[in-house]
Amino acid sequence: MRSVSTTISKLALVGGLAIISLNATAQVNSPFSRYGIGNLISSQHVISSSLGGIQAAYADGFSNNIGQSINFNNPATYNSFYMTSYNLALMLDSRNLTSNNPVGNYKSVNLIPAYVAIGVPLSRTKGLGLAFGLRPISRINYSIINAGRAVGDSLETTYEGSGGLNQAFVGIGKRWKKFSIGLNTGYTFGRKEISTKLSFINDTVNYYKSNTSSLTNYGKTFLQLGAQYEFTIAKRENKANKSTNNYLLRLGATASLQQSLNATQNIGKETYVLGSAGNYYTVDTIERSDNIKGTVILPATYEIGAVFHKTNSSNRGVFELWSLGFEYSSTQWSKYRFYDQPDAALNNSWNLKMGVQLNPNALTSTNYLSSVSYRFGLNIGKDYINADGNGLKSSAVTFGAGFPIRKWRAYETQYTVVQTGMQIGKRGSSVNNITENFFQFTLGFSLNDSWFIKRRYD
Repeated sequence: MRSVSTTISKLALVGGLAIISLNATAQVNSPFSRYGIGNLISSQHVISSSLGGIQAAYADGFSNNIGQSINFNNPATYNSFYMTSYNLALMLDSRNLTSNNPVGNYKSVNLIPAYVAIGVPLSRTKGLGLAFGLRPISRINYSIINAGRAVGDSLETTYEGSGGLNQAFVGIGKRWKKFSIGLNTGYTFGRKEISTKLSFINDTVNYYKSNTSSLTNYGKTFLQLGAQYEFTIAKRENKANKSTNNYLLRLGATASLQQSLNATQNIGKETYVLGSAGNYYTVDTIERSDNIKGTVILPATYEIGAVFHKTNSSNRGVFELWSLGFEYSSTQWSKYRFYDQPDAALNNSWNLKMGVQLNPNALTSTNYLSSVSYRFGLNIGKDYINADGNGLKSSAVTFGAGFPIRKWRAYETQYTVVQTGMQIGKRGSSVNNITENFFQFTLGFSLNDSWFIKRRYD
């Protein structure tokens, strides 16, 4: 029987990571984050990210060897919870930006909270489950300096921005035989703070510096729908060991509906000076406008995919042996609006993904490495940012593994898996002035247990 203190400790950890997620800002100096809602973060479970990003048709369900995770990008999978599942992850993000004109190179390495989520089986017999959590969607962080000349003097312009988008979600999933549907809702919220600073550089005349800035906060509820359908293609019985090999096909689709976020904006124009210690002192406020109401429209996203997989079922349970999945996703970024204004640097995006999961010998208990789930994937597509008008291609190869762990006081209802994932990719090609190579390593934990057990004896 689990103690109350253990449960409270886990809930405290959820709250702690939630606070970190809301306040942490990746210090990636990326000029791409200047546009739209910034750099999109891989806001999906580490399993999906290591499978090339497939998520519409992925579900680990009742497979004894995989454990249990929360695919929060398709709420239709919540029906398969058989234990309470507690998932969290951190991402190590490394980026290398290369500019052709002017020639330059910038590297950064940052630790970013990836997600925190809890899944609960509401009714195992009726195939009903609930999940909730918090995850980042995008990050804005850039500082760009442009040098030039005006009226015979040197002029330095600094463009800076920070902020990002987050999502707190709660969802429910229901299964009817082979068909399941789900719904995610919650609150999407974020901020976008940008500024343009002008400085005249002159040896004889001292000019005040100028700053034009805006701070926009926005948020509103969202709606995401998901569905999956799984059917058996073939069965092969093994009478010798009284088991059956099952070949199944699972189809999945999700739709994140268009959102119109309520926004409030503050705009200011001022002159300032810098002190000897770099302190910022306002000299004169030229213009100030606060609490300007407006909307930020986020476009709809659609995903459709399929996973072909093989399982082995016997009196020991159901074990996943291998799976192969494909997925296509698309987002209509041409419908993005910021205070009724489109962003010319955005275009509709698409992504084609493929992933493979292998379990060398899921039925053995003697070789630990054979019980590990190995994952590989790749994806190619078109990024939603199109800053130079030449389009921005994106591609990545992915790797990952799920390492099952049993504590020395192993209870029958407990199962813990350490999930790892790597992404190595690139944004841009030879036609772009700025390209970006990136490496991401995600470390996640899937902690599964039966939390709410009614006492049989007092």
